[in-house]
Amino acid sequence: MMKPNGQSVVLIRMDREPSSHADHPRHPHPPLDLKYIQSAICQMTGEEVPLIDGWLRRCPLSQITAEALSFNPRMAVVKAVTWCMDEAIRVGKALREAGVITIAVGQQVSHLAKSDHPEWREAFDLPILGEPEEEVPRVIRRLLDGERVADIALRHLDRMRTNEPFLVEAPDRMPQPSFSRKELADYAFPFPVPSRKVPHRWGYLLTSWGCPRKCRHCSEVVRKTVGTRLRKRDPADVADEIESLLQMGAEAICFEDDSLFCDRRHFLHICEEMARRGLSVPWMAHARPDELDEERVAAAADTGAVLLKIGVESGSPTVIESIGKSPSGRAWIEQVETGFSRLRQHHVSSVALFMVGSPYETYSDIEQSVALAKKIKPDYIQVQIFCAYPDSPFFDQLTPESETSGMYHYLRPTHSLSRMPPDTLPSVQSKFYKDFYLRPEYVAHHVRRFWRFYTDRRTVQASFSLLSRLARYSWNI
Repeated sequence: MMKPNGQSVVLIRMDREPSSHADHPRHPHPPLDLKYIQSAICQMTGEEVPLIDGWLRRCPLSQITAEALSFNPRMAVVKAVTWCMDEAIRVGKALREAGVITIAVGQQVSHLAKSDHPEWREAFDLPILGEPEEEVPRVIRRLLDGERVADIALRHLDRMRTNEPFLVEAPDRMPQPSFSRKELADYAFPFPVPSRKVPHRWGYLLTSWGCPRKCRHCSEVVRKTVGTRLRKRDPADVADEIESLLQMGAEAICFEDDSLFCDRRHFLHICEEMARRGLSVPWMAHARPDELDEERVAAAADTGAVLLKIGVESGSPTVIESIGKSPSGRAWIEQVETGFSRLRQHHVSSVALFMVGSPYETYSDIEQSVALAKKIKPDYIQVQIFCAYPDSPFFDQLTPESETSGMYHYLRPTHSLSRMPPDTLPSVQSKFYKDFYLRPEYVAHHVRRFWRFYTDRRTVQASFSLLSRLARYSWNI
């Protein structure tokens, strides 16, 4: 029975404790899986479902726990990944001791399916492996109907042992997430984008789940969805959701697909539907260099694309082949150069995503990456330190001594599968940033392209704060 005057469910996205944060600028995108769960439970019970997002504020774990318990919930759904697993377990234990049924979702569950944690069973009653959007509401319904937690848990523990993740199978039948105007502002993209009017409120949506690519370095930590089978939404429903987000107050759209351009026909049909309805709204998305053909780039530009995040990964053909981005590293580099050239021709901004410390990578390989970054002239670069997460094939190459539960790109690496020692990788990352950003030609280009952003009173303070943090991180202070 639900506690008197309490909620059925509270949702929590975890982050590291404030003292453990890496001082790296981060795009605070919303937890769309929790937002889908929120809408489904609200529709099922008629209750408001609170979502506590640790990404939006740096506060002690005790404060997150106290806020969750203030709703007097019967159940709590806790999302976490490996870099904040210890924090998630501490919050889970505190909630469970208070009589709350705890349900774990997110990449932390994939980690525990492969590398156990001694305190896991003390923190969580139920683990949901894979995509939780459809399965969590089903579990909540069964619990509300009086089914025993232990009986439900057996099925889910079996799926963990056999590595059978839950997948979203009917995306068009899930209720659309709802956002307040404050949430749209809280999740705004923090860096300048080319726009006549600076967008302050961003709406987020998925057009598909899954990714058929077979990159060996990939992990659920850096992916938005799970599974290799692409499950697509109806383009008309996608356009409906864009219109709905605009009605909620969104001024720009962020497509959260792992690669929006992955399925050529699907992407072009979405663009056609947007064009038919006159939805020329600023938007951004993820894509791969080998997906940036003329037709897709032109369609993106015509429907309002202002920025694409492109996974370049490396300028070394050898590294590209070793991580499984392409069977031909040289062909990949050519596609990178051609794709970024097309984006410039169509006036679409770009973020080039690179990694350092990839398996077998050398200092010479890093020099090739820096040279490529300068040659393709993206508007931004993001440089991550490679990490072999538990759901990556490279995890099996780690020695037992180097396996840790707290692994994340922006923290000090504890291991290296490259030809460089792990303690040198932060300085390699810092030098990459400095070599790219601290060039007079880059600064001049940035000011010419984005000057409006720095004259907008609502963004100028935040923008200089972000630039200051990026500068500190670049100099490794």
